This record gives sequence, structure tokens and C-alpha cells, in this order.
Amino acid sequence: MHDTIGQFADHFNRQIFRITFKFRDFQVVLLKKDLLKDQTEFEILLDGLVQKLIKKNGKWSFEHGEDQDLAEDIWRQIELRYRL
Repeated sequence: MHDTIGQFADHFNRQIFRITFKFRDFQVVLLKKDLLKDQTEFEILLDGLVQKLIKKNGKWSFEHGEDQDLAEDIWRQIELRYRL
């Protein structure tokens, strides 16, 4: 955990997204400043763990390939907040 915090220390002053998915609450911090609508991948800090979201065939999923619905909800929240 210390390595993660040290690597992304400047991102902890950013706005935190809170997402409820299947009756569980998640905290998401965007780890990239300039997010664009046509972007195909980006990293987030999800409950203290760095995760990469990747867009394949118009759908967002995690790099590890699981929880596609959660990845889609995270993107939807970011898209609404940044008006992408």
C-alpha cells in the first residue's frame, strides 16, 4: 500500500467519486488529469488499489477482465461528472 500511495501521492487531493454497486460502496479516484471521451484506457484508484479500465468493443471492463458491470458504472459516473 505504501508503494501505491508514494507513486500516486499527488492524486490524493483530487475529488473522490463514490459509487454504490450491488449494495456495496466504492471510492474511486481518477489517476489521470486529462481524460477524453475517445480514450480507450485509464487508471483509477479503487478502494486503495490501482486498477486499469479498458474499453473493448464499446464496453468498459477492468484489465483483469472481471466485474464489467462495475467498470461500466464507474465510467458512467466519471462521464457524468466531467460531461464527456
